[in-house]
Amino acid sequence: MAESLYILGDDDRRKFARLIAAAWADEDVKSRYEREPRVMLEEYGIAYPQGVATPPLPAKPVGEFSVEELETAAGGTLGSASSVSSVGTVSGTAGSGLTASTAGSSGS
Repeated sequence: MAESLYILGDDDRRKFARLIAAAWADEDVKSRYEREPRVMLEEYGIAYPQGVATPPLPAKPVGEFSVEELETAAGGTLGSASSVSSVGTVSGTAGSGLTASTAGSSGS
């Protein structure tokens, strides 16, 4: 069986970076994403195709890092810095969670 692959565009990568930051900062958001990832993706404005496994949330790295840096690492810049809050104890990039395949990823 062939794998289905979906690659998020720049705008969706920024949105997913916000979701990752929220999940790293709030255990309830992380738990909810694990239970209902498609609902959470939709709430963050990401239209994810049916039949393709949803991307897993990357593990929370150690260090400090702002949402702006996370979005930049995800491939874009912020449209409005006023809508962004900082997230502590975060470092690294979100690239590992920005694509998904049907093999080995969580999905609904």
